[in-house]
Amino acid sequence: MRQGKNAIGLLVSILFLSVGIVYAGHIYDGYRKGQQEYRAIEEEYTLKETAPSSTVTEEEKPAHPRKKEEEMAEKEVWRPLVAKLPADAPDKISVDWEGLQSRNEDIVAWILVPAVEISYPVMQADDNEYYLHRDIDRNYLFAGSVFMDAFNSPSLFNYNTIIYGHNMRDGSMFARLKEFQQKETLDKCRYFWLLTPKADLLYEICSIHNAQTGSDTFTVRFEDFISYQTWQEKMLQMSSPSTGASLDTQDRIVTLSTCTESSAIRMTVQGKLVWKSENNI
Repeated sequence: MRQGKNAIGLLVSILFLSVGIVYAGHIYDGYRKGQQEYRAIEEEYTLKETAPSSTVTEEEKPAHPRKKEEEMAEKEVWRPLVAKLPADAPDKISVDWEGLQSRNEDIVAWILVPAVEISYPVMQADDNEYYLHRDIDRNYLFAGSVFMDAFNSPSLFNYNTIIYGHNMRDGSMFARLKEFQQKETLDKCRYFWLLTPKADLLYEICSIHNAQTGSDTFTVRFEDFISYQTWQEKMLQMSSPSTGASLDTQDRIVTLSTCTESSAIRMTVQGKLVWKSENNI
C-alpha cells in the first residue's frame, strides 16, 4: 500500500513539474515574441537622428483633446513653451506616423528613454485594460503594449499624463525603469522623449518613487493651481534618489508607471516638459 501511495505521489510530482515546464516555456515564448515584434516595429517605423538644434520654439497649440471638458479648459491651462533645448539633450528618433497610424490609429505617441534603452509605441484605448495583453495589431501578446491612461488627452496638455508598461522579467517594456532608483542611471541621462504626430516633447526627470495604486501620484485632474502645487511638492519630496528638480504650476508632468512584486505598489518615474517642437505634418 505504501509503495502504491509513493508511486501516486511521484506521478503527481511529475505532473506538476511537467505543467510548470510547459507554463515556463509559454512565458518564455511570450517574452521572446514580444521583444521580436517590437524590435521589428522599431526598425520599420523609426529612424535614429541627432538631437534638434538648440533654438527657441515658436508659439504653438496642442491638438484638440478628446474630452469635451478638456476642450473648454485648453485655452486656460495650456501656455506655449518657449525655451531653449537643453545642451545635454539626448538624440531622438524620427517616426513614420503615416505608416504607424495606418496600421493602428490607437498609436498616439512614441516613448524613448535613452538611459535605460526603452523605445516603444504608446497606445491609447477607451479603457486601461485593452492593451494590457494586446500588441499594436490588437492581437494577444503576453507582454502587452505601453499605453496612455484613457482619461488623458493624447495632446499631452494635461497637468499629469500617465503612461503604463509591464515590468517584464526579461527586462523588456518598462522593466528597466527601476534602474533609475540608482543615481548613476539618472546621471547617465536625465531626459526622455515623447514623440507624437503633432510634436516632439522632451521631459526632464523630476521624481522617482514607489506609489500605492490609486494614490495621489496618479491624479489626472486638479481643482486649482494650489492643489496642483501641493501635489508637485509631494512628488518631489517622495523622490528617491532626489533629482534636485524644481517645479512650478505651469509645468506639465508625465508619469511613467510599472508594476512591482507587490500588486499594490507601482514604481514611477516622472518628468516635466522642458522643450516642445511642433511637427509640420
